[in-house]
Amino acid sequence: MNFEKIEKNAIYIDTYEAEPFFGAIGILQGKGPEKEYEGIYGAEEISRLHKKYRFLFETYEAVKELEIDDMFDMLLDVWDEDFSLRRFREHMLAMPAEERIFRMAPLKYLCSATPEEIKKAMEDDAVLDSLYSRVQDRCGSFLGFKSFLRENRRFMEDLFAFTEELDTPALKAALDRSAANSRELRQKVLELLGSKDPLEVSQSLMGKTFKRRGPYEVFYFMPSLLVPSNVLRLFYEDGTPHNSQILICSIRTPETGTEQTVAALKALADETRYRILELLSAKGPLNGQDIVAELKLAPSTISHHMTELRQSGLTTEESVKNSKFYGVSKKRIKEILDAVGKDLSDQA
Repeated sequence: MNFEKIEKNAIYIDTYEAEPFFGAIGILQGKGPEKEYEGIYGAEEISRLHKKYRFLFETYEAVKELEIDDMFDMLLDVWDEDFSLRRFREHMLAMPAEERIFRMAPLKYLCSATPEEIKKAMEDDAVLDSLYSRVQDRCGSFLGFKSFLRENRRFMEDLFAFTEELDTPALKAALDRSAANSRELRQKVLELLGSKDPLEVSQSLMGKTFKRRGPYEVFYFMPSLLVPSNVLRLFYEDGTPHNSQILICSIRTPETGTEQTVAALKALADETRYRILELLSAKGPLNGQDIVAELKLAPSTISHHMTELRQSGLTTEESVKNSKFYGVSKKRIKEILDAVGKDLSDQA
C-alpha cells in the first residue's frame, strides 16, 4: 500500500488491496460499473460465480434494502499502512455474529433492534418473527432475512471467498491500464489542496455539503476502479480515537453516453422522485424518516424511490450513527443537464 503524505493531515493512497472487495460488493449489487466487470472477468465467468455462490447472491438480494453495505465503514477498523483483505476478513469473522450484523445493517435505526435482540433472534423463532415484522417493508423475503441472521458466518465466508476469486491477473492489468486516471486524480487533489482545506476538497470531489464534518485527524484520498459509487466516503463517529475520513474516488471513465443520460432522465421523470429531489435540495441532507414525514408516504414507497435515485446517481448518501442521510448529487445533475444541452443544441 502506497501512502503519500501530501499535507500534514492529508494522505493520498494508491493501493490494490481493497479493489477485489469493492468489485465483489458491486457485482452483488447488480449495478455500477457493469462494463468494467465484464471487460475484466467476462460475462461467462461472472455467470459461473453467480452459480457457485448462489447462497451469497440470493441472501444478499433478499436483504440489500436493509442497507447492509454499511460494512464498508468497518474497513476503518483495520485501516493503516499494513491493511490487507486477509486482516479485514479475520477481523470481521472474529466478531460475535450479533455485533457484526448490528454494524453491517442499521437495524437500530430501521427497527430499534439491539445486538441482544439479534442474538436472541438467531435462536428464538418468536423473536425472529417480531424482528422481521419491523423490517419487512424493506425485506420481502422472510427466509432470506432468516438466512442472513442465522447463517451470517456462512454469508461472510462466501463473501470473502468470492472476493478472493476476483483477485486475478486480469484485475491487476485493468488497474495498470487506469494508472493515468489515478495520476490525474492525484493531481486534482493536490491542486484543490492548494486553496482549500481537506474537508472542502472532499466536498468538491463528492459534489455535496457534508452533514457530518468531523473534526478528523487524518484525511485519506484514494482512487478505485471498482468502487460501486462514483465517490464513497468512510469515517468514524465524532469523538472516536484516531478519527479519520477516507474518500474513495472512482477512476473509471465516466459513462456519459445516451443510454446513461436517458436512464437518469427516466429516474427524474417521476413525480414522487422529483418531489424527493426538490425536498432534499430545499432542506439539505435528510434521512428516510424525515422524507416519509415530509411527503406523507409509506416507508416502503420512499425506500423504493430512494433506491431508484441512488442507482441513477442522482442522490448522495452519508451514514450518521445508525441512520442514512440523503442529499442531491449536484455533480450528477450538472452532468445530465450538460449532456442534454450538448446532445440537443442547435448545431446550425
